[in-house]
Amino acid sequence: MTSEQPETLLEGVYVANVTPFFDDDRYSIDHRAYSAHVQWLADHGVTGIVPFGTNGEGPAIAAREKRPVFEALAAAGDDLQIIATVAEANLPDTLDQLAFLDELPVRAVMVMPPYYFKPVETEGLKIFYERVLAATRHPVVIYHIPKYAIPIPTDLVISLPVWGVKDSGGEAGYAETLHNAGKGVLVGTEDDLPGRLQTAHGSISALANIVPEQVVALYSHIRAGRAEEAAKLSDHLLKVRAMTKEYASPGVLKRVAEQRHGHPMGTVRPPLVPVSPSFDVVGATALALSGPTN
Repeated sequence: MTSEQPETLLEGVYVANVTPFFDDDRYSIDHRAYSAHVQWLADHGVTGIVPFGTNGEGPAIAAREKRPVFEALAAAGDDLQIIATVAEANLPDTLDQLAFLDELPVRAVMVMPPYYFKPVETEGLKIFYERVLAATRHPVVIYHIPKYAIPIPTDLVISLPVWGVKDSGGEAGYAETLHNAGKGVLVGTEDDLPGRLQTAHGSISALANIVPEQVVALYSHIRAGRAEEAAKLSDHLLKVRAMTKEYASPGVLKRVAEQRHGHPMGTVRPPLVPVSPSFDVVGATALALSGPTN
């Protein structure tokens, strides 16, 4: 575990970066496109990336497929922070992935509990995370995403020596309770960033895949107390978010990112399906870029 405080260990804008796949028989990861997209994000000022989360289609990707990507990211040697997602369906695979990541200089690990059996006792979650903490040298971020996985009670987070949570639930008072208890919070939903970042250290943003400079600007406005500028930019980003939410997969993020930087971003992996060929990517990109410039 690190001795750094929550506010200095993880802060800023992190990208829930998408994973480009080839349209082959196994939907293989396109490593060249992956690296090009990550470099473009770095060039636009984000603090770091969070590989293989929900928008990165992590639960649909085998642990052995993720490892060369983690190694390549670590070998890049730049200042981009990596929060490695561990979202396996059982404890042994979770521990195996943590053992692999222990050899890499990632900033933290974001760990989702096994998510098939619902509901589960809090005691079971406690035992799971105690095993996780014993198995890694990296700071642990708990992945709270009740829409898809097991909700993590605030009392449990407070009782464990974890850095904090990625809050993708957005329940009233959840982030504030953890913040007041001295735990770190990274906002994982983008419906009210100006309000929710008041009790968070940063955000893990899906929209930053397509408008990284705008999400970084919003974070800067909020931290500097520029409420009017933050409100205008947030209103625009809500429209962009609504556009992306019309589709049931991160395919729209890939198409718009591809339109912006020119690197092929491939397809999604089944059971997700790509956006329709009729999707107006030029119009969607124009919408995304139509907001305030700073």
